[in-house]
Formats: sequence, structure tokens, C-alpha cells
Amino acid sequence: MNSVIMFATNVAAKTPFDEHLDAIVTVIITIIGFVVTITMTKKSFKNEIKKSKIALASEETRTLPYDICQLLDDIMNNDQNEKVLERYRIILSKVLAYGSSQAVKITIRMQKMIYDSEKASINDDKTSMFAAYSLLITQLKYDLTSVIISPESWLQLRIKDYEINKAKICQSINNLIKELDLNNDFKV
Repeated sequence: MNSVIMFATNVAAKTPFDEHLDAIVTVIITIIGFVVTITMTKKSFKNEIKKSKIALASEETRTLPYDICQLLDDIMNNDQNEKVLERYRIILSKVLAYGSSQAVKITIRMQKMIYDSEKASINDDKTSMFAAYSLLITQLKYDLTSVIISPESWLQLRIKDYEINKAKICQSINNLIKELDLNNDFKV
């Protein structure tokens, strides 16, 4: 009989909270799970948008290093026709629209060099301009592949008297890297 009295006392002593503790714990766990799911979904969605933007930019810029090399070949051959100028404008627009902030900095500096040379009517010092082009090729390749090629690569391939002008070219490249605060691994 003592056990019946103790049981009756225990049953009578339970509060509504005690009776529904399992339901309350279930509700709390469900709410926490819901909040975590929403947070993770938002984060996943943001990551997918970021991936999509990177994929779009990569797709649009994947041919730019090659296009710039071809443009430079035309410039080296003194081909200054309207088609070359139009390709140059397209390249600049693509870099501005899809390039990294470093690639845009290089492009802006290149355009400033062109404006400055037009004002002063100086066309004989192409070293700094070729240095800027080669840095742009290097930066775009790095942005696309994370591979660093020497900015000298194109210049070594295309300039006949490269070895004679190497010191001046290297200085121009390194000055631009410092001026534009580019990746120090690009230095030559």
C-alpha cells in the first residue's frame, strides 16, 4: 500500500510542464533544426550564385589571353586598321566587364598610357606599353588557371632584340607591378 500512496503522490506532484516535457523538447529541437536548415540553405544559395558568377566570368574571359596575344602580334606587324582597333575595344570592354580588379587596374593603366602618348605625340617608347600588355596576359591567365607565367614570356617570343632591351623591359614590368600593387610573384 505504501507504493500505491507514493505513486499517487508522484502522479499528483507532476506539473503540466513535466507531463509534456517530451513534446516541448521535440518542438524546441524542431525549431532549432528549422533555423539551421534555413541558414544552411541561404549559405548554399549564396555559394551557388558566387559559383555561377565565377563560371560566367571565366567563360567570358577564357579567350582573352589568346586574343591579346593576337592583338599584340597585329600591333607588332604595324597593322593599325579599323578591325584591330575594334578588337582592342572589345578586349577592353570584356576585361572591364568580367576581369578581376587587378586586370581592370592594368587595363586602365594601359589606356592612360595611350592617352598620354597621344597628348605628347610620343610613340617611340613602346616598352612600358608592351610591359602592360604582358602583365595583362599574365594576370588574366592567373585569374583563369591560378598559374603564374612570367610576364616576359610573350615578349621573349615576339621581340627579336629582347635580350638587348631586357633590363629596360624588366624594369618597366616591375615598376608597373609596384605601381598597381599587383601580385609580387609576377616580378621578373
